[in-house]
Amino acid sequence: MVGPAAKRRRPAEALDRSRQATRRRSLLQPLQRLAGDFRQRVRTGLRGRGHTIQPAHASVIVHLRTEGSRLTQLAERAGMSKQAMGKLVDELEALGYVERVADAADGRAKLVRFRRPGRVFLADAGEIVAEIWEHYAEQIGEKRLRRLRADLVDLVAHLEEDA
Repeated sequence: MVGPAAKRRRPAEALDRSRQATRRRSLLQPLQRLAGDFRQRVRTGLRGRGHTIQPAHASVIVHLRTEGSRLTQLAERAGMSKQAMGKLVDELEALGYVERVADAADGRAKLVRFRRPGRVFLADAGEIVAEIWEHYAEQIGEKRLRRLRADLVDLVAHLEEDA
C-alpha cells in the first residue's frame, strides 16, 4: 500500500520529468546565451578599438546601405518611427560615424551615409566577427559551426515564409 507522502511525490516526479523534457527541446536558453555571448564579444572588441557606439545605434548601422539610405527607409527597415530613427542618426552624426548629404536622385531628400569613421567601424566589426567565429569554431569545429548557422538560417527562412 502506498502512503500519502508517496502519492504526493509521484506528481512532483512526473512534473520534474516533464520539465526536463521541455528543457531538452527548448531552444530559448541556448540561443539567448549564444546571442548574449556574441553581443558581449562584439561590444568588448569595438570598445577595445575605440568605438563609442551604443547598442541602440545598431538599428542604424545594420540597415544603412553602403551607398546611403534615406531616413524613412532606415526607419521602415528597423521597424521604428522616423523620429526615433532621426534621433539615432543625429547621435551617430555627432560622433562622426555618418553624415546627411543631398540625394542626387531627389534634391529635396537627404541620404544618410557612412563617413570614414563609420567605414572603419564596419571594417573593425567585420574583423571582430571573424575572430568570434574562429573562437567558436575552436570550440565545436568549423564544419559544425557552419552547419549550425546554415540550419538556423533555414529555420528562420521557414518561419518567415509561414508568417
